[in-house]
Amino acid sequence: MRLDLPAGYVARPYRGRADHSLMAALKTAAERDEPDAELSTAEQFDASYPHLERCDLSRDVAIVETTEGAPAAYLRTGWDHAEGDSRVWFSIIAVDPDHRTPELLAALVSGWEAHVDLIEPDDGRPSQLRAWAPHPGHGLADIGLGAALAQAGFTTTRFSASLVRPHLDDIADYALPASVETRPVEPHHLHQIWATHHEAFRGQPDFVETDESEFEAFLADPLRDETLWKIAWAGDGTDAQVVGQVKSYINAEENAVTGRMRGYTEHISTTLGWRGKGIARALIAASLHELRARGMSEAALSANTDNRQAFDLYRMLGYEVIAYTAQYDKPRGQASIVS
Repeated sequence: MRLDLPAGYVARPYRGRADHSLMAALKTAAERDEPDAELSTAEQFDASYPHLERCDLSRDVAIVETTEGAPAAYLRTGWDHAEGDSRVWFSIIAVDPDHRTPELLAALVSGWEAHVDLIEPDDGRPSQLRAWAPHPGHGLADIGLGAALAQAGFTTTRFSASLVRPHLDDIADYALPASVETRPVEPHHLHQIWATHHEAFRGQPDFVETDESEFEAFLADPLRDETLWKIAWAGDGTDAQVVGQVKSYINAEENAVTGRMRGYTEHISTTLGWRGKGIARALIAASLHELRARGMSEAALSANTDNRQAFDLYRMLGYEVIAYTAQYDKPRGQASIVS
């Protein structure tokens, strides 16, 4: 990836696993000023990068350093299937706050666009560019990377929120429907649990098809802990089906660094046909009880703000919004704004 960077910066290709500690540190640094900051680890990169699809790591990743060799940012691009035969090209951009200048941010955005145009020239088919950045919230001005994206002609199309339940006291108990029960996770359940969760989001605006490489990444996730999961089943034997799930996890290393005792109640879904029966509510409440039993004192999750039913449920269960992330989209071939 060739980037036209400001003076004092150079870009180099990705060097494989040897870069994962550096990239994890950059991602952690990039989020350090955010209320929902999380700790990224080399082990997470080790688990996910070997299974990335629709991304050529030798071509589509750039590490940005100062001319003295200090890490400043990394940029990765790839694509997902969209409607018909169109594609959504996305970017993951992590910039250390000490290097987060408008000039460097603009160079990363324009360099990414130029890279996509180089590897897939615009042939007139509908396709989209997409990126994500922290945002102060609906109706407020873009900041940081978001401001650079807006200057390049991107517009905010969706918002997600990070929510935290600041304590694990006063957790209500909610019953599952009479025909539904939670069961311990066994190894042969994993593929069905993974596939059912993915299928639950079919029809959503950002739904993309998946493949077995993503299941392999799911299995390799170092934070996966089935003993924390709450999986709701209906039926028995070969007729048994997953009808709802919350796949919680605890990042012990993050808690040690931040001094928090936080668990994450994430990967929440209810199967079509079983919605509106209180399954998600019961599973989240059970998950909060589980995290408290493991010594946690708070819980966090993320949600799309336009999914009002889910968003309102989380608020009812005691979660509070602490930060927003905006999705920025731009049709391929649309010129950047020139100031």
